[in-house]
Amino acid sequence: MEKRLDPRIKRTRSLLKTALLNLIDEKGFDAITVRDLTDRAEINRATFYQHYLDKFDLLDKSIENELQDLVTTVAPRNREEFTIAGGEPSPIHIRLFEYISEHAYFFQVMMGKNGVPSFQHQVASQIQDFMSEVLDHMHPDFKDAHVPKDFFTHYVAAAMIGLGMYWLESGMKYSPRYMAEKASYLTIWGPVNAIGLR
Repeated sequence: MEKRLDPRIKRTRSLLKTALLNLIDEKGFDAITVRDLTDRAEINRATFYQHYLDKFDLLDKSIENELQDLVTTVAPRNREEFTIAGGEPSPIHIRLFEYISEHAYFFQVMMGKNGVPSFQHQVASQIQDFMSEVLDHMHPDFKDAHVPKDFFTHYVAAAMIGLGMYWLESGMKYSPRYMAEKASYLTIWGPVNAIGLR
């Protein structure tokens, strides 16, 4: 991540990321040039090339950093976060929808009409890989499961992406906590039972 970077570097990269998002939103990634990015960010081309190889490198690193932040923020702290009961939303889902809310513009642009087609697949792959790794630690024995682990991770990834997209497209008319409550209910009373965590 970029927490220890010089503030000037962080500011330049932030300006370029914002310029990238604005331009994708306006005309799509394919139509963007490095000059568009530098003009929008109000930096010179030499400065751009000190940080990125080209526009593809800027896009790749922007997505990679965002998804790393997402996974780090949302990561379950313990097994109980998977199986919380009593009508309370899972802390995992609370953190997920709060993160989406705080970074709504990024997700709206990337998944919007001019967005990056591969982004949804990248999000799904990140969630699947992460869930698989977590389950290896928290639920290593799948002999009691009614579905294979890869079925479960694909199901959860698709469900969370679908709910997130619906929420963003609807103008986030529900609060993050409300979304977390409903996602928790769907997850805990459905697929979680199917893999034997309860």
